[in-house]
Amino acid sequence: MSTTALNRVVADFHSSGQGIWSRVDAADLSAQQLDEGSPQDQPPRRSWGKRLLFTSILLLAAGALAAVYPSGESLTSHEGTAADAATEGVKVVNIDRPTPSTVASIVLPATIRPWQTAALHARASGYLSAWHKDLGAPVQAGELLAELETPELDQEVSEGLALAREATAAVAQAKAERVEAQADLQVAEAQLIKVNSEVGLTRLQLGRREQLVAKRAISQEEYEVFRRDLEVREADVTSAEADVARRRTNLETRAAIIEVREATANSRQANVDRLKELQRFKQIVAPFDGIVTRRAAEIGMLVTAGKEQLFVVEDMSRVRVQVNVPQTYAMQVAAGASATVSVPESATPAIAGTVTRFAQSVDSSNRSMLAEIELENTTHHLQPGSYAQVALATPRRNGSWSIPASAVSMRVEGPHVVIVNDHNQIEIKPVSLGRDLGSRIVVTEGIAGDERLVVNPGDDLVSGTQIQIGRGGQAADTVAQR
Repeated sequence: MSTTALNRVVADFHSSGQGIWSRVDAADLSAQQLDEGSPQDQPPRRSWGKRLLFTSILLLAAGALAAVYPSGESLTSHEGTAADAATEGVKVVNIDRPTPSTVASIVLPATIRPWQTAALHARASGYLSAWHKDLGAPVQAGELLAELETPELDQEVSEGLALAREATAAVAQAKAERVEAQADLQVAEAQLIKVNSEVGLTRLQLGRREQLVAKRAISQEEYEVFRRDLEVREADVTSAEADVARRRTNLETRAAIIEVREATANSRQANVDRLKELQRFKQIVAPFDGIVTRRAAEIGMLVTAGKEQLFVVEDMSRVRVQVNVPQTYAMQVAAGASATVSVPESATPAIAGTVTRFAQSVDSSNRSMLAEIELENTTHHLQPGSYAQVALATPRRNGSWSIPASAVSMRVEGPHVVIVNDHNQIEIKPVSLGRDLGSRIVVTEGIAGDERLVVNPGDDLVSGTQIQIGRGGQAADTVAQR
């Protein structure tokens, strides 16, 4: 402890001691006056015990000050700083420097999905008669899982078969009628040929009769008979031609009837095939190799086609890890980008993979883009539906800096930082924040990287305020510059 500080302490305690001595002397004087009755004859005397008590107090105070201020220079320095701050009214702040952001990856929540999954429903209505695979059982493609009884469907199949046979018989009948109509047409055409021949013969004979009538070899009456016969033959030709046309139309009608009946037969046969196909769904089989992850089938339950979900089969040989990448990093994601998948509850170490595919479109509901990572899962250590964490490798943005979280001031206008310029004056700048790293925050825009940032800035700091950097801030600044 320096002599100046010690003298100051002694003077303070001496002044306090003078007051104490004055009160003690007054008390002694009053006591002596009461005892002796002559204050003028006896001068006041001080007790040696009281002097010893005062000296002890003085020494204890000096020792306490020596423990707080081990050197005279430290005491003088602190007293000078406090006096200067009190005199000038300058605020003392601590500062820190930005550091380049080294974030090269982002960790995002993800969901593990099976390679493929299928919910199995019944295509036919009936009663469940048996089930053969329970929850967690491995199955092969085409393996029988459950069986149904469908009495109504069986009756529909029998009815459809009968209708199909009836339609087939109707087609055969129509074809036979067409053959008959074709034969009638041939008869009518032959009759037309015969009538045409008779007309020709009659016309020839009539020509001869005309010559004989001119020579008066036959009578006019006989000639008229032959002429009338020719007219009858020509009428027979007209009738035969009409009969041929009618029979030809009848043949075409028979052909059309055959087509209609064949269509009916095909329709009924198709219905039979459909019903028989539905009968195949009386047996529910696995669509692919996988594991039964859900079973709701119970013996005797009424099953309505397309409603009850009886089984769920999932293929876990491979998995899809789906992650929603925020819009901030969506443009940096590409197929083949490195990724690391880990399940927090699993003892299995993190698995390295790559981005297999991504949506190339940002979902407007959550402003994120879906990406998928395919992984082999032959040992089934990755369970579909589980929560996972995906670390995606992303290139670091140019011009991004990491600053202490305590240096960010949230204002009405948005996030700001308080900067100390070269003249030790306050400047307030708006910034754009990136990823939150906990104790530090990434700033993407607003700073150049060489600023002196005020840590824990108060609301009373405004632009242009003169400040003084504290000792902790000066040490941090020196380390940052080095």
